[in-house]
Amino acid sequence: MTKGTMPDEISILRFFETGPIEKAEVVFNIVREKMRERLSGRGEDGGESALHPTPRKRSVRLSADAAREAPEAKS
Repeated sequence: MTKGTMPDEISILRFFETGPIEKAEVVFNIVREKMRERLSGRGEDGGESALHPTPRKRSVRLSADAAREAPEAKS
């Protein structure tokens, strides 16, 4: 990247930091709604909610020896 150019991300952040609060709030609300649309569309494609993916559950298995030893360890 050359010195005089600024990435889009930085110019967008500067707008939200230094721009008029009324304009920044309106733009933020528009961007938030667009991102919700994108994320809900991605969730439909994947079969799960993109915002809150379901964590995989680990199954816990005890061997017969460990199950027998567990009550003895407590006493």
